[in-house]
Amino acid sequence: MYILKNKQIISKQQQTGGMIMAKKGSLLKTVIGIGSLAVAGKVAYDKYRNTKEKYVKEEKESADDVVKKYNAIAESKVIEIQDEEFEGCEIKASASKVVLDLSLAVIEKDVYINFKSQASSVVIVVPEGVNVTCDIEKVASRVRNEVINVDEEGIHTVYVIGNASVSNVDIIPVDFYGEDEDFEDEDVEAEADESNTDDAADAGESGENTVEAKPEVKADVDEKAEKSDGDRDDTDETDEIPLQEV
Repeated sequence: MYILKNKQIISKQQQTGGMIMAKKGSLLKTVIGIGSLAVAGKVAYDKYRNTKEKYVKEEKESADDVVKKYNAIAESKVIEIQDEEFEGCEIKASASKVVLDLSLAVIEKDVYINFKSQASSVVIVVPEGVNVTCDIEKVASRVRNEVINVDEEGIHTVYVIGNASVSNVDIIPVDFYGEDEDFEDEDVEAEADESNTDDAADAGESGENTVEAKPEVKADVDEKAEKSDGDRDDTDETDEIPLQEV
């Protein structure tokens, strides 16, 4: 009997020890997982910081070059070329939204735009009087060229060459959105004219109804007055009967 009790105690101790070891193992796995995430986050941040520094350095060094470099990582960037000759550029975009606005740029020859886009949106706005030709390698991306080329002498071409990975690339003319706004303005004016016409018609109808209603009101008043006089006469006749009897 004593030996059996000792075996039971030893078995319970073994079970308790196994549970403690299992909890320690689970806690150790959790600590290791959190540590791995921290390490991965630090690696990703270091990579972002190094890439950011590299992009900024490249952009500054190309400030005096004919073909400038514009880079963006995890940001929104608008590049405007106004009242100066544009001779081409290079763009790198990573997890960013980049707009290259050439609507006011001067293009006096064929130019090249080289770009590399990863998980980004790239919009290129070109001025009037130029053609656009695209040579873009894309992976899970959308490329849209809204410029209508014309076959005329003296028109220069903007060549857009690059790689797009999980990105959207739009090349649009300067008046692409302006036409839509003109149509919207015309629709608004048409609706305003129709509204004014309807209001005028409603006002005319209400005026006519008011003029026609006046005789009816007068007739009702006269009819009520006649009834009132009739009631008075009846009252007078009724009052005279007892006087004559008396």
